[in-house]
Amino acid sequence: MISTLLIDLDDTLYDERTYVLSGFRAVAADLARRHPRLDEAALAAGMEAELDAHGRGRTFDVVLAQAGLPATPALIAELVGVYRDHRPQIGLWPGVADTLAALAKSYRLAIVTDGLALMQSRKVEALGVADLVDEVLLCWEHEAPKPDPACYLEALRRLDAFPAQAVVIGDNPGHDMAAAAAVGCRSVRVRTGKYATQGHGDFPPDAEVASFVEIAPLLAHLEPGGAA
Repeated sequence: MISTLLIDLDDTLYDERTYVLSGFRAVAADLARRHPRLDEAALAAGMEAELDAHGRGRTFDVVLAQAGLPATPALIAELVGVYRDHRPQIGLWPGVADTLAALAKSYRLAIVTDGLALMQSRKVEALGVADLVDEVLLCWEHEAPKPDPACYLEALRRLDAFPAQAVVIGDNPGHDMAAAAAVGCRSVRVRTGKYATQGHGDFPPDAEVASFVEIAPLLAHLEPGGAA
C-alpha cells in the first residue's frame, strides 16, 4: 500500500524558467545600480534572449559584452553570487498547493530537490511548500546529488516508510526516475518543464501525467490490483 510520496520541486511543482528569469532580473538590477547608464529592463531582456538562443552557459559574458563591460572572472563571479543569493519571485503552478493539501490527507509527503542548497532553500521559501509537506530534503546538503539514492533513503527513514510503500514523482527521467529505480520505489513522471517532450531513456516510469494536479487519481492505479 502506498503511504509516502517523494516529490521533486523544479519543473514538477513550478516552472523553473520563472526562477531563472527572476535571477536575471536581480542581476540586471545589480548591474544597473553599478552602471546607471545601463537600462535594467534591457539587460534582463538580453539575458532572456541569450538563454533562449544558447542556454545559460555564457549568459552573463554575452550581456556584459553587449553592454560594453569587460567580462572579468571577478565580475562574473559576483554576478553569479547575486543570481544564487537572490530572493526569487516565483509561484507554484495553478492547483499545486490544493493538490498537495489534498494528498497530505492520505500520504506522507517529502520534497526531495536537487541543486545548490542556497538556491533550493530560497525557492522552497518563496513557494511556501515547506508548510504543505512533512519534510523537505536538499540533496546537496546530503552530498547526494540526483540520481544518488542517498537523499531518497533519508527521506524514507524520516517518514518511516519502506521503498515498496513510496512513489517518486518528478519530471526528469535521468534524475527522478533513475533514483526511484536505484531505491526500489515506483515512479510517476510529470510531463512539465524543460524535459516534457523528451523520451524516458533507460528509466521508464511506472506511470505518467500531464501535470502534478493529475497525480491523486493516478495513485490508486499503482496500488496492488490497480491498472497503471
